[in-house]
Amino acid sequence: MATSTFDRELELTNLESVIKLLTLEPATEPLSKHPITDGEIKRGEELLRQCLERSRC
Repeated sequence: MATSTFDRELELTNLESVIKLLTLEPATEPLSKHPITDGEIKRGEELLRQCLERSRC
């Protein structure tokens, strides 16, 4: 489901927040503890293909 959450402006009014944002270090751990596997990607693609085939009536 698409959202407009990511279209909002980012407004930092606190100088401390700006400095903190500019000095962030890259994450050392992955964002997800359960990354998607190749099998899950293939299964999702197959389900999408099946759904599209059914909607071509």
